[in-house]
Amino acid sequence: MIQLQFTVPPEGWIKTLCHEDSATVKILSMKSGKSEEITHFVDVVSDKTDAEKLGNDIRESTDVVSSEMASVGLNRLVGAVTSTDCYVCSSIINSNSGYFVGPAVTGSDCRVSYKLFMSGDAIPLFLQTLHDKGVVYEISEIAKLSAKQKLTSKQERVLKSALELGYFDYPKRVSTEDLSKRLGIAPSTLNEILRRAERRIIKVYFEEAS
Repeated sequence: MIQLQFTVPPEGWIKTLCHEDSATVKILSMKSGKSEEITHFVDVVSDKTDAEKLGNDIRESTDVVSSEMASVGLNRLVGAVTSTDCYVCSSIINSNSGYFVGPAVTGSDCRVSYKLFMSGDAIPLFLQTLHDKGVVYEISEIAKLSAKQKLTSKQERVLKSALELGYFDYPKRVSTEDLSKRLGIAPSTLNEILRRAERRIIKVYFEEAS
């Protein structure tokens, strides 16, 4: 299992919010929709622009299909934004080989930083997909997980199957019960394996972030 961290220029409504509203956008999670639509679950905050204008700017972006945002402060919104132009997000979802660890976040230069965990042989194909879509990426880190950090073979197998079958989608495309039947594992055992694997990956993320 390899940790891949990279940055890309912002797209669409994220670009607007970052450049025009001095907003920081965190992508907490994502899911695919019909056609090329991607729904982002986001946290948006700005020291310059109030929440009402942030919401209006999101809705008025030409790439935004719909948005359901709630104000949680004078300059902060949380909620879901569905748009049509997140090539990076669609590449992550369609790769079926990467585990996205959020939040992806815009930096001071407005570039968006993503962190993925994926098999080593999947990285070249994923990066080629970004290239083919015209995404100019900059790799900030590629690192093999240490023995202490990496998943067990069972955790990796279960986590990969869960990802490919849509267990982590919202809404889920496969239930815990159905996933356990496909894998031949009791639901309680499956939940334990997933929790331990997720905890290990999330722990790695925050250790690296600090």
